[in-house]
Amino acid sequence: SRLGLPLLGYLQKLPGGEKKGFHSELAFFNDSQSLFAESIRTVRTGVLMSALDTPHKIVVVTSSVPGEGKTTVSFNLACAMAQVKNTLLIDADMRRPKIGKLLGRDGGAPGLSSLVSGTAQAAQCIFQDSKSGAYFMTAGAVPPNPLELLTSKRFIEVLEKLKDKEALREKLLTC
Repeated sequence: SRLGLPLLGYLQKLPGGEKKGFHSELAFFNDSQSLFAESIRTVRTGVLMSALDTPHKIVVVTSSVPGEGKTTVSFNLACAMAQVKNTLLIDADMRRPKIGKLLGRDGGAPGLSSLVSGTAQAAQCIFQDSKSGAYFMTAGAVPPNPLELLTSKRFIEVLEKLKDKEALREKLLTC
């Protein structure tokens, strides 16, 4: 209400923590009948219905402070979105990336930083998770200048190219 924006959904605080072997990022699949999973589906529907005439190509998940659940929300929402349409989750957390670790990817694997810097192609940076069907791009190597990377013209160009579904499909199929 402070921002004057519509509410897409309400997500419950999840119990546990990584120290106990619980990964909130996997909550959507660990119990697809849970209240949390249903809440994620409600947010998904809110995103899809909020732009019927001009569907969203990019959804940004952000917050003002660390630890508020950006990774949990974005990962679970990407998995839910992948059930109804092709979805690519890009881990743009250049300070504490987590998506790669969560999916068992090597920390040195090419990702967003590699694509933006021009040291890798999209097909090298994007992979599909067999369980969710979603596509993922990890952050890649943490650059010395994360803010400069994310505010560069090259980053905007990369996002524009990734929004083009046909061009993206062609790049992935030719790898």
